[in-house]
Amino acid sequence: MDSEEDKCDIIVAVAGNPNVGKSTLFNVLTGETAHVANWPGTTVERKEGVREHSGRKICFVDLPGTYGISASSLEEVIAREYIMSGEPDLVMVLVDSTVPERSLYLPVQILELTPRVVVVLTKIDMAHSYGVHIHVDKLEEKLGVPVVPVSAIKNIGIKELLDTLILVAEGKKGRKKPLKINYGIVESFIGEIERLVEKSKISKNINPRWIALRLLEGDSRLEEKIRSAGEFKILEKVREVKMAVEKSIGGSIESFIITARFNHVDSIAREVVVRKTQAPRIALRLEKMLEHHVLGPITSMILVLAAFSIVFAVNTGFPLNIFLRELGLVGVAEAVESYSISGLLGLLFDYLSDYFRSYMTAAGAPYWTVSLVADGIIPGVGSILGFFPLILLAFVMLALMEDSGIAPRIAVSLNSLFNKFSLTGRAVFPVMISLGCNVPAVMVTRAFPEEEERIQTALSVPFIPCQARLIVLLAFITTYFASPIIQSIALLSIYGLAIVLFALTSLLIRRMLFKLRKPPELLLELPPIHTPSMKVVWWITWDYSKHFLRKAGLIIFSLSVATWMLMNTGPAGLMVGVEDSYASIIGGTLAPILELFGFRGDVAWIIGFSLINGFVAKEAMLESIVLLTGSGSVEQALAKLGLSGSQVIALMVLVTTYIPCLATTAVIYQETGSVKKTILQTVYMLLLAMLSSIATYLILQSIGF
Repeated sequence: MDSEEDKCDIIVAVAGNPNVGKSTLFNVLTGETAHVANWPGTTVERKEGVREHSGRKICFVDLPGTYGISASSLEEVIAREYIMSGEPDLVMVLVDSTVPERSLYLPVQILELTPRVVVVLTKIDMAHSYGVHIHVDKLEEKLGVPVVPVSAIKNIGIKELLDTLILVAEGKKGRKKPLKINYGIVESFIGEIERLVEKSKISKNINPRWIALRLLEGDSRLEEKIRSAGEFKILEKVREVKMAVEKSIGGSIESFIITARFNHVDSIAREVVVRKTQAPRIALRLEKMLEHHVLGPITSMILVLAAFSIVFAVNTGFPLNIFLRELGLVGVAEAVESYSISGLLGLLFDYLSDYFRSYMTAAGAPYWTVSLVADGIIPGVGSILGFFPLILLAFVMLALMEDSGIAPRIAVSLNSLFNKFSLTGRAVFPVMISLGCNVPAVMVTRAFPEEEERIQTALSVPFIPCQARLIVLLAFITTYFASPIIQSIALLSIYGLAIVLFALTSLLIRRMLFKLRKPPELLLELPPIHTPSMKVVWWITWDYSKHFLRKAGLIIFSLSVATWMLMNTGPAGLMVGVEDSYASIIGGTLAPILELFGFRGDVAWIIGFSLINGFVAKEAMLESIVLLTGSGSVEQALAKLGLSGSQVIALMVLVTTYIPCLATTAVIYQETGSVKKTILQTVYMLLLAMLSSIATYLILQSIGF
């Protein structure tokens, strides 16, 4: 390395097959810094370049394109000798995403030599159009090293790649030991030679097992080095082993090892790669409809609404329950709600709460522990598992549309509409999911390639009313307004306001927070519509869903217990009445603010407390009001509040626009990774909710509503 490169913080050797996209990625990574020389003593070109990232100077050395490191050609000799020299801190091995089965052999070979490897999946933007899907997490698990999908041409994954290179170079990520493939009946012989190599001088800084393997494969260059070092015992042992093994297997040991290595690569490819065929003729008709400038947006909205209506109907009964109520089939609507997945899970956790309450009480447990388990821990776990089926099925539906090629076309057809709000057509999916639940809606934003659009959507989409808020809205509307026309106008107006706030918030975040005026670019490969693979659908679904269980689940559970503490402790100590709890005191502090809506006395603090309880789950607002008014039903409880029309509408606006729920807040933190952004988003929604609801109250009161 020259004097400039000697100052590198990290040196990365770049390896890959010919035509794997190595030159393009190298140029994107190094830009104008790249310079060309020759490898010493050869006419083979050597390219070197530099990239500054996160305060580190990363130097890249482009190795000759090879299919292996067996030293069967000059290019392979150069690549192998450089990796073995100890000069590079790690090796970046490229795999062609369009033909991963063919290009996985090289990283496996290099991993047998050194563990300090990052695998890069190139041309990832083209893979889908070729009908190729790669389970990146599973490939990482199989190889034991980071795998980063990139598109050099579209600048996808470059930042993630640079971050990963630094983590591996610093030893914070990746393997600690080289890859060890099981070579079956040859293993004991490999071990014999490995032990001899370990005692010799030649194993310094080189994996002795790799040397043993190469010697058994007949590596003449390595044999010459050993001969020069005077390690004749090793060569004699290799000859003995080769004769014994070849006699027992009836063939060449070199072929046996290479075949075993290819079989290992094939076994990995079978688990992590799926190729699909095109769907029948109806798919071509659907493609044409989605690509039509008029029919496209209409068809897209119908498909998305139909897909998520199925998800919500199975999980919660919505919107089927609404249609049934409108038809006068109230009993059937209630049955649909009760026996949906969400309803059944609710019944299960109600039963568990009652069971443990009775069991612990009979066992003489202190009352506060009984309440903590029955009213805090079990409902906390229940809220996590209650969300999970909805999240899982929402992701199944998204995965089906994504893997079939329908999702990209929906995004393209609606792109011009969402561009007006500084978003791309991708935003249609979180918006539609939000109508059922904000939690999975925030989570799907992680699929957005642009970080700014991902953040702005995650922070603004909670304004879209979820089903829980719809339940509260319908309870107030049906209690206070008898006219179906007024009911419809009130509900549609509030939904319209929420959508406007979502759009304006998105625009504001992009322009104020990120200082960007242009909407994000929609860069999508449009693969032909094809039959989705259930294997790929499960990969996508589980990869998204497991994050909810791991991270958001813990946060939701912790906050549920904390909320129980607020509701059951007060200045007088533990297990006070609700009216003397810290939650009630906090609710009382909201009373002066709620007086702006004309709420007085007990009504003010009851509503204040219910709003706080609604932070855990919006439908909990109704339960709080029923409990605190001593009523037998939700309708009776709401009627006891004695609200005017303007107060009802203003309260509905407040319920719709203030913090959605504890679970959504937890997921916002999970997806943004920022306490500051989560707090700012919470404060922003609260302020906007107060301003919009007070304005609504004053306007409606002025016209005598």
